[in-house]
Amino acid sequence: MKFEMWSVWHFVLMLSPIVAIIVLYFALRKQSYKTKYIVGVVIGCVSLAILIMRNIDIMVRNGFDPEIIPLQVCHLGNIMVFISLVFKSKIATSIAWTLNLLAAYASLIFADSLANYTNVGSIRAQAYIWGHMFIVIGALYAVLLKIVRIDFKSFLIGLGVLVIFLIPAIILNSYFNDVQGYSINYFYIYDSNGVPFEFLYIGERAKYGWFTINWAYTIFIILIFTVLMYLIYLLQKLLYLKDKDYKTKSVYHEWKEKRKLEKVS
Repeated sequence: MKFEMWSVWHFVLMLSPIVAIIVLYFALRKQSYKTKYIVGVVIGCVSLAILIMRNIDIMVRNGFDPEIIPLQVCHLGNIMVFISLVFKSKIATSIAWTLNLLAAYASLIFADSLANYTNVGSIRAQAYIWGHMFIVIGALYAVLLKIVRIDFKSFLIGLGVLVIFLIPAIILNSYFNDVQGYSINYFYIYDSNGVPFEFLYIGERAKYGWFTINWAYTIFIILIFTVLMYLIYLLQKLLYLKDKDYKTKSVYHEWKEKRKLEKVS
C-alpha cells in the first residue's frame, strides 16, 4: 500500500495528533498530577522507542547510515519529548514546544517523504507516521496539561543547546554531502531539500577546502526559526494567564527537596 498526498488518509494523519491531544486533555484535566505525569512518561518512552526502532531497522538493512545520527530536527524531537515528559525538563520542553512541534506537524502536512515509500506498512514509513505524531502530541501534552511550564531562562538555554547541535550539523552536512556523496540535510540548513518553500534557498555556497556552506541561507534559516520559536514560546505564556504563579520542578529538583525533608525529619 502506498501513501497518497492529500488523500483521505493524509487528512486523517494531519488531524490525528490534534484529536489525540484534545481527548487526553479532557480525559486527564481533572486527574491528579501524578496520573498526568505517568501518562506523560508513557508518551515520552514511546516517542524514544519509535526512533530507536527506526534506527535499528536502518542498521540491520544498510549498516551505518548518516540518517541514524539524531541531528534531523524531528529525530531530535523524539529525544526531547522523552526528556521533557520523563524528567520534566524545562529546557527539553522549550526545544520540543518551540521547534520540534512546528517541524513535526509541518512534516505531517507536507508528507512528501512518506509518499516516497513504496509500502506505508514498512518500519521506516510507520516510524515516520508515529514518530512525528508523538512529537506533536508530546510537545503539546507537556504544556497543555501543565506537566512543564517554560520560563524565559529555559527558552534561552534551549536556544543555546540547539546551537550546540547546530554546529556539528552544519559541518556534517557538508562532509556527508560534499565528501561522502550522501543526501543529508540536518536542521534543513544545507539546502531547501525537504523544505516546502524553494524560495527560502537564497545565496550561493562558499567553499573552504572540503567544507562548503551557504552563509546567506544558513543565517536566514537560523533567524526565521528563532523568531518563530519565540512566537511559539509567547503562545505558551498565554495558556498560563490564569495561573501566572504556576511553577514546575524537574525530577531532579523534586528528588533534592525530598532528600532535604528526609534529613530534617
